[in-house]
Amino acid sequence: MATTGALGSLGSDLAFSVSFGIANELLDSAHESHLSEDELIGIVLSLSVLLAAVPATFVAVRKEWHKYRDDRVKRGSNGGVSGSENPPVTGSAAPEAQHPTSGIFEFAILLFKMAQRISLSICVQLLASNVRSRQPLRSVRIVSLLAVSIFFLFLESTSSVGNTHRR
Repeated sequence: MATTGALGSLGSDLAFSVSFGIANELLDSAHESHLSEDELIGIVLSLSVLLAAVPATFVAVRKEWHKYRDDRVKRGSNGGVSGSENPPVTGSAAPEAQHPTSGIFEFAILLFKMAQRISLSICVQLLASNVRSRQPLRSVRIVSLLAVSIFFLFLESTSSVGNTHRR
């Protein structure tokens, strides 16, 4: 349990560090190409939404793949399909044959979740930079930055509404 927590913290630190550097590079390249910060924020936010959908898509594809494989195994063992096309899976090879790519799927989901973290962190940093550059009064900047942080905390807390937690 402690190792998982340490790795999770490392992932969060890595996402923040990388996103800070990427946000600075994106701002520099946006200024060089005469792209406004608002347009840049819109592009990165769109990318974040797209990345948020990818892990769920991977999970759905994985479920369908397992369902397809299980159906083939059942048909093969019930004699519905000839043995030469789909031999029934028996013995110790059954779990491996049913889930041949679970490690690849899990790794891909992990990569996309990390990319999602980084892209959301970039959005927060771009919004903060935008607030700092546009607001002349320090008190307005502080209130605006607090509003940005509250907005993203609200998004995070409501992202799991409607999801059922299974044990």
